[in-house]
Amino acid sequence: MDVASLRTRAIARVRRPERGEARLALAALRSLLDAGSAGAHWSINPDGVLGRSLVMNAGARYTVPLALAGPVTLSGRAMLMPHDWVDGADRVTATVTATGPTRPPAELWSTTLRAGDRGRPRGRAFRCEVPATTTALSLTLTVPQPLRPRGVTRALWHELTLHDAAAASAEERPAGDRYVAPTATEPLISILTPVHDPPAQMLKEAVDSVIGQTYSNWELCLVDDGSRDPRVRAALAHYAQQPRVKLLVHERARGISGATNAALGMATGEFVALLDHDDTLAPEALRHVADRLASDPGLDMVYSDEDVVADGTVLERHPKPGWSPEHMRALMYTCHLGIYRRSLAEQVGGFRSRFDGCQDYDFVLRLMERTDRIAHVPQILYHWRAHPDSTAGGDAKPYAYLAQPGAISEHLERAGIVADVQFSHLPGLHRLVHRVDPGLTVEIVLACDDPDALHRAATSWMQQPHPSWRAVIATHDRAAIAAALSDAGIPQQRLTLIDAERAITDATALLGQAAQHATAEQLLLMQAPAIGLTHDWLTRLIGYGSQPGIAAAGPVILAPDGRIREAGIALPHGIPLHLNYGQPAAAAQPVVYNLSAVSGVLATPRAVLARLGGLRPEYRGLALIEYCLRAGSDGGRTVLVPDVRLRMDGCPVNDLPALWRLRDEWGRGRVDDPYYNPNFLADRGDFIPRSSR
Repeated sequence: MDVASLRTRAIARVRRPERGEARLALAALRSLLDAGSAGAHWSINPDGVLGRSLVMNAGARYTVPLALAGPVTLSGRAMLMPHDWVDGADRVTATVTATGPTRPPAELWSTTLRAGDRGRPRGRAFRCEVPATTTALSLTLTVPQPLRPRGVTRALWHELTLHDAAAASAEERPAGDRYVAPTATEPLISILTPVHDPPAQMLKEAVDSVIGQTYSNWELCLVDDGSRDPRVRAALAHYAQQPRVKLLVHERARGISGATNAALGMATGEFVALLDHDDTLAPEALRHVADRLASDPGLDMVYSDEDVVADGTVLERHPKPGWSPEHMRALMYTCHLGIYRRSLAEQVGGFRSRFDGCQDYDFVLRLMERTDRIAHVPQILYHWRAHPDSTAGGDAKPYAYLAQPGAISEHLERAGIVADVQFSHLPGLHRLVHRVDPGLTVEIVLACDDPDALHRAATSWMQQPHPSWRAVIATHDRAAIAAALSDAGIPQQRLTLIDAERAITDATALLGQAAQHATAEQLLLMQAPAIGLTHDWLTRLIGYGSQPGIAAAGPVILAPDGRIREAGIALPHGIPLHLNYGQPAAAAQPVVYNLSAVSGVLATPRAVLARLGGLRPEYRGLALIEYCLRAGSDGGRTVLVPDVRLRMDGCPVNDLPALWRLRDEWGRGRVDDPYYNPNFLADRGDFIPRSSR
């Protein structure tokens, strides 16, 4: 197709995508865009322009590496910043070009944006066809020379979207009825509230938030644990006159666990909920919980999102992931609102006074040893109020944090997990260090024809402390690879080199071929040679990878410039979002995190890989992601171990055929990722709340 015909299509009237047409926001591919493109950055809300926009400075070129099965269409809008449109001078030219493997860049669309024009700064909408032979799509911005004073030197691309009419759209398929009407008999929920001299007004607001619930089948179990404030005692006596409010008075304080156990003893509901004496419930909190229980009557625990409020102002929001056992062992993340089956709460022994301050954490750790029937309601149903005497207000209760390692250690011992518990860099965060048997066999598995990259990586492998490791490498150039490994100091007995078939050039197929020759208990699959940056990186990964129930454990992988390249994958709508991509290394999740998938490098038991049938080469660069999803459907969990850092070179490619294949197989009915809260924006994996739009 020649340039003239491309331009003719480009100036056609922008239309809405046809039904069945696959759409992919370009921002969702930013993890695979050229992170080195200078003078351009993605912004959330520049100068009031809503949505995801690529802000570009004069002279910038932003490149998108692509692999296509057929032609696709790019749509969007090029526009000036609002203030530049009003106050600036001169003009800028925005251009879209496509590059193929054997031809120079072809201009697909171009426009001139002038500052000072009358009317609103809506810019120019466009829609242009991208040929199937395109390997790189580029956006550029140029300005005339010389520039005038206050001349415009920037613009933005808004709502950039790729459309593929040939790809069946999982987004258009019905996702199924996600709402289940409550049952005719709704459960009685008992709210347990121990009280010990809170601010009287806060106590009133806490109790009123229960009385004002839109759900009616509740009872409130108040325990006055030795309060001395006459206003508090009077308020409790007043509320005890309500028909669904129960009050028990302790003349001498027994502590928060003793008081909560007393409230539990008063409860008659099928489920109990915990409400602190100075916090409040959202009006519809119990309604949402009851609906969730109605949709799955076998649940033993439900938890919700929460926020932190001071004087009516929201200070923080806590959107949480779906049930994440490994994350829970490192952080008490479920917190409020927590609802528990009363019979199970009684079976585990209620709350233990020696863990006062973190008694909820100890309670949930004991509860999760008996059940995994745990669900998350991704809505803010609980308002945690910050004031000088509350944990939400800062370090008012440091003893709570000091008691947590003991609770975790006891849980690990009961669960048969051999690990040490260490404080992390922030209060409430913990680092579990598994005691890995030095005899545990592990093989680093990869396919490589680049001796220089392999030499750099293999040198770091020799510096890690786990002794029982080998490498299995498939290659088309045995002599060069063997020499590189020898120069890196790797003895021959640690190596198995596989002569790759000349006809097989796909990296994933070669990686799968190498994995078939592996014999170790644990495999470390690498999609490219990775350099270990932390001294115990291999031990940490196989420590998690060898735990029952875990199918894959991945590290944080940094690009050569030190920014995050891989830190876990979320898949809303079946499209992989690379979490925290392009951000500084410190932006990665601070503690171990359960998620849907990892990519780049993962540790997995060889037995699990064999049972699941190995890697599927048709997914090419997305094969590790697809493997994690398959493992998840088989009951295996995936974790990110963020204190393991590796570095990987190379530039990934946006393989649209593989993306559509992944979405079509794994996006059916998958509107939300269970570990990436639906209140985060779904077009980028940077944990930005939707309210930021």
